[in-house]
Amino acid sequence: MADLLAKWLNEEIKLSTRITDFEKDFSSGYLLGELLYKFNQQDNFSEFSTKDNISTKVKNFERLEPTLRNLNIKFDSGQVDKIMKQERGFALRLLYQLKMILEKVYPPTDIAILRKTGKVGDN
Repeated sequence: MADLLAKWLNEEIKLSTRITDFEKDFSSGYLLGELLYKFNQQDNFSEFSTKDNISTKVKNFERLEPTLRNLNIKFDSGQVDKIMKQERGFALRLLYQLKMILEKVYPPTDIAILRKTGKVGDN
């Protein structure tokens, strides 16, 4: 599963940072916000920060929570804590859920457009 997600994020979605360590790379919430932004799900991505401190991470995850709820993904403070503490497997499971949901919402042609333009849709 990790190899599949790494290929999806690095080769198809092309996040701003090459994913090499899921726990570390997603612990701030920034790249989750970027992923959702690319699929027109996170309108406030400009408010996210890459700073590596607790208060910034908490703010990033607070911004993610309504979006994840709208996508029917169970997401609570316990999960946030585990992702921020880089506990093994938590970020990976969340990413897998996101991949499955986003691929249902956006057909392969939209993913191809994303690959070329960096964003799905008209925005």
